[in-house]
Amino acid sequence: MKRLFAVLSLCAIGLLATNCKKDDNPSDYIEVPLRDTKEVYTEDIESIEKYLKNNYIIENGESISFDSITSPKYSGQSVLADDPRLQSVIMGNDDYLAMPYTNIYNNRTYYNYYKSADTIKYKIYYLIVNEGQGNIASPIDSLYIKRRNYNIKNELSSSTFNGDFYSFPPTIAEYNSGKSPKRMYTGERQVLKFIKTATNITTTPDGTITYDENSAGRIIAFIPSGLGQFNEAYGKIAAYTPWITDITLINNLERDHDLDGIPSKFEVKEIKPVEELTIHDYFSYDTNDNAIPNFLDIDDDGDGISTKDEISYKDENGKIKYYSYDAPELKSCGSDIPRYLNNTCFPDRVNGEWIWN
Repeated sequence: MKRLFAVLSLCAIGLLATNCKKDDNPSDYIEVPLRDTKEVYTEDIESIEKYLKNNYIIENGESISFDSITSPKYSGQSVLADDPRLQSVIMGNDDYLAMPYTNIYNNRTYYNYYKSADTIKYKIYYLIVNEGQGNIASPIDSLYIKRRNYNIKNELSSSTFNGDFYSFPPTIAEYNSGKSPKRMYTGERQVLKFIKTATNITTTPDGTITYDENSAGRIIAFIPSGLGQFNEAYGKIAAYTPWITDITLINNLERDHDLDGIPSKFEVKEIKPVEELTIHDYFSYDTNDNAIPNFLDIDDDGDGISTKDEISYKDENGKIKYYSYDAPELKSCGSDIPRYLNNTCFPDRVNGEWIWN
């Protein structure tokens, strides 16, 4: 989607190539000229609220669909606006876009990370079909979900109801594999904090994921186009129109995006309950002010010694192991700051090994 992004210069060391890869066939997308974001949002929220007053939900076991009160099938069901499960939340646009480029002087790949310049506060209506019984996913977890998207004419536009894998941002391992995972729109990703994953999740030898029936969280959200496709039409969803998403959250996978030995969920300035964290908590935490957020930086304090080396040690058998991010052993050099975040704390090099005092 063509949007305005404020550049956050990210000269990564060959880290991530986070792109706006859609989960549908690229040929399904039709781009149209940009319009004013506020003007479009005003139209979208009016369309959503009108839709909620004139349409109802049809639930038949796991099957969910929608229909209009003008349909011949309508027989007095409550409209969505009167559904006691319907709630609303105000959200900002938390999208980030990474654009790779090659430095002509050293032929290395770098990335500029662009934060959305959209300042609109969007209202999202949603209803929770099933709260779920497992975990709350963090904003940067990889996710396995089922999803169906509809336009506001109740036409199904896209479906991954057999389940699919989504990740944002891609990890360094995913980037190096050359296979960028699918990515959800920001509006879809943000509403998942209201539900939980399934329980007793297993993967069979053929790759099929199984879980306890009725344990996965499921949410339906009515999302303005500014938190999604905006000026790109796809499937049966036109540009500059809101859409309905029906998402079942099956599993989350915590990641170590930069492979530095510290799970990404801990690379934030303030450790908070996962449901309180936003993507900005991760992108804004940059210990050495090099414009690379810690969860994407292989050397968090910029002292020339990789974070992975700074948290490593050898056990009694000479095997290399790694301390937890908050282990007291990492508070070297007489400081309460862990050494991987302290660029004034250096080890001695003895026989090719780092020796910390």
